[in-house]
Amino acid sequence: MTEQPHQPHQPYPPKLPPGPEAQPPPAVNVHLHHHGVPPGAVVVRDNSSIHLFHLILTVLSCGAWAPIWIIHAIVMAVKQPGAPLPPVPGAPMTPEQKNRMALEQAHARIRRRQEARTLAMQDPLTARELMIGRTDMPPDRRPYDDGGLIDVNVVPAQELTRFGLSMQDAERIVRLRAETGGFSSAEDLAVVANLPPHLVPELREYGLFLR
Repeated sequence: MTEQPHQPHQPYPPKLPPGPEAQPPPAVNVHLHHHGVPPGAVVVRDNSSIHLFHLILTVLSCGAWAPIWIIHAIVMAVKQPGAPLPPVPGAPMTPEQKNRMALEQAHARIRRRQEARTLAMQDPLTARELMIGRTDMPPDRRPYDDGGLIDVNVVPAQELTRFGLSMQDAERIVRLRAETGGFSSAEDLAVVANLPPHLVPELREYGLFLR
């Protein structure tokens, strides 16, 4: 038996002394911002183009897009408090609705004429200050809505043609007005100026006779 040569004992690698525990890399808080927008700023998008697009669709589709457009407008108003709702295109009025509105407006003008005439009879100075019956004056100088009264004893001949008179008759009435000091009523005017009877109701309704 051959004896193996003695191999020198190789020591194990020396153990390194325990070092400090490995620390995780520090967390880096990275905030991504829009270019040119400071942190904390609120980016507001302009939705006018969206409203315009929906309005065009509403017109082209003859109103079929209107419900979706209204819902979108409400949602955008909720997202942007304080923003007014865009105007909603209204449905066209029916002939019956137009007639009813015209009738209501005519009745309202009748009431205004009655009120203005009563005021003029009770307080002529105030009526003159308010320019009641002065259809020859511009609207910005007539703050009181008199319903269309015409002061027969003051206005020029051109305004008297509103009663259906010819310009020749209107000028003749102005001359008679200067000679007599004015007229007291529609009947008085018709008699003095020898006007046809069918003009009396018009003169009575719209005429004002301040003296």
